[in-house]
Amino acid sequence: MDPRMFLIDTDPGIDDAHALAMAFSGLPPEQLIITTVAGNVGIDVVTENARRLVGALAPGVAVHRGAAGPILGASVEAPHIHGDDGMGGFAWPDAPLAPEAATGAVRAILDAADRYGEQLTIVALGPLTNVALAIRIDPSLPERIGRVVSMGGTPAGWGNASINAEFNVFADPIAAEIVYSTVPLTLITWDLTQQVRFSPAELDSFWAGDSDAAGILRGIHEHRKASDPAIARMPDFGRVDPLAMAIALDETVLVDAVRHPVVVGYGGLGHGVTAVDWKDERSLRPRLTIPTRIDRKRAIELFTV
Repeated sequence: MDPRMFLIDTDPGIDDAHALAMAFSGLPPEQLIITTVAGNVGIDVVTENARRLVGALAPGVAVHRGAAGPILGASVEAPHIHGDDGMGGFAWPDAPLAPEAATGAVRAILDAADRYGEQLTIVALGPLTNVALAIRIDPSLPERIGRVVSMGGTPAGWGNASINAEFNVFADPIAAEIVYSTVPLTLITWDLTQQVRFSPAELDSFWAGDSDAAGILRGIHEHRKASDPAIARMPDFGRVDPLAMAIALDETVLVDAVRHPVVVGYGGLGHGVTAVDWKDERSLRPRLTIPTRIDRKRAIELFTV
């Protein structure tokens, strides 16, 4: 049995739903801890979405509610991408809601680190608020856990939240700076997810099976195509959070990477900018692993639920 434990910090979100479905398809539920963070939409909505999805796939797994906004500043959301409900208006199947845990997300992170140590992998699919708050409470956290895989950032400056910033970092740049300056994590950038594209036929194949997870994802994406003709006309698609999940589940998906410190900007035109320190000989910050090439065939296998 795989000895690893996975804590998935998520803000569902359409692509988060696919990533979560991958986790529940590839691992027994007792190896998964689910926490939520405000991001794509507000904390109440993302927590309900997580509870609905987990309830349909593994109803005994509790969901830990997390931070309702960034460490500093106003909340940033993306309803223009995900809809006000985070799922583009998708009608969930009739299934029980997963329970909401009595402990919040930050405490869940700290407790998981205490209990599982180096067996713990944190997969951060949204803003890094919860992880940063846990580090502020326990600065030894990065040294005690096994691995952190985070989706965020655009070293190339291909912004999707501003002209030069990626959404997850833009939504809480102070949290990202706290984490990037203390954790030698694996950073799945927006740049990578836009370079690795999949055809509509490949996309449909990911959820063509008869599992509960496949049925939910198929429904989400069929509804999305029907409600937004522009989606149906797209020639190819990136897989953002699912790519982070694939690399978290199987390190062999990562074929090549660079390793450098990353600094995050706050305020003005630099808000949420992820600047790579290419000349890092004297840097005291941890070097982040930034994948540049993946095993596409293996990623597709993991994407398929």
